[in-house]
Amino acid sequence: MKIGIYSNPHKDKSGRHAKELCDLLDKYQAEYFLCVSEKFSLDCAGFVPDAVIAFGGDGTMLRAVSECAEKDIPILGVNLGKVGFLTEIGCENMREAAEKLLAGEYFVEKRIMLEIESGGIKYYALNEAALTGSLCRVAEVTVEIDGTLADKVRADGMLVSTPTGSTAYSLACNGPVLSPEVEAFIINAICPHSLHSCPIVVDSGSVITLKSDSEGLNLVIDGTIVESGCGSINLQISKAKRNAEFIRFTKQNFYNRLLHKLSNWS
Repeated sequence: MKIGIYSNPHKDKSGRHAKELCDLLDKYQAEYFLCVSEKFSLDCAGFVPDAVIAFGGDGTMLRAVSECAEKDIPILGVNLGKVGFLTEIGCENMREAAEKLLAGEYFVEKRIMLEIESGGIKYYALNEAALTGSLCRVAEVTVEIDGTLADKVRADGMLVSTPTGSTAYSLACNGPVLSPEVEAFIINAICPHSLHSCPIVVDSGSVITLKSDSEGLNLVIDGTIVESGCGSINLQISKAKRNAEFIRFTKQNFYNRLLHKLSNWS
């Protein structure tokens, strides 16, 4: 089995945990490459791995997931952060998990993703795509669902979230929590200047359009600004053909995990 190792230098100080994994893989004579960087890339490897092991938190996983999803590579997350919704194990379980991975004693959980088209450029998101206004200024955003006007909102911005992202930015905006098995997206305003605005849940087969001619617009994909200072923007958001794939060793109850993670992260 070929393994890719992604170590976030801000989380895995001095690469200690990644080095321990490398020593273990050497013992089993497994082929691997090590990427120590804020940004994950498969370009640093001479091969396409069968799996990627990421050391960090949810942000680390988000930085790796799109490139891995493009090549159908599953990810095993080792939590060195606070919440760790997307990770599977703690560093204390790394040796046992690596041995199970090499032995094929795992299953893959698939999560739907967003495809966002802006000006002919395509982006992919596991959590959410957010269209935001400039600092301290509201944006006027038109929302269409399958070509039909759904809402016109004055707000700090609008976001479209997957079920995975329903426990992230959308939750902070009072959005509903969706189980990962639910095939749906959430359309949610960010601090709306309105008495009636509320989140909308739509089928994942829908095409969502966000339009705005406000000044200083930003497009934020999974927490990263990919376009900034735009004077006009038109986003087409739909379900991506690719899926994120996560390595799991046990079947966990989503609601129990949700209660545990959100009650104890601090």
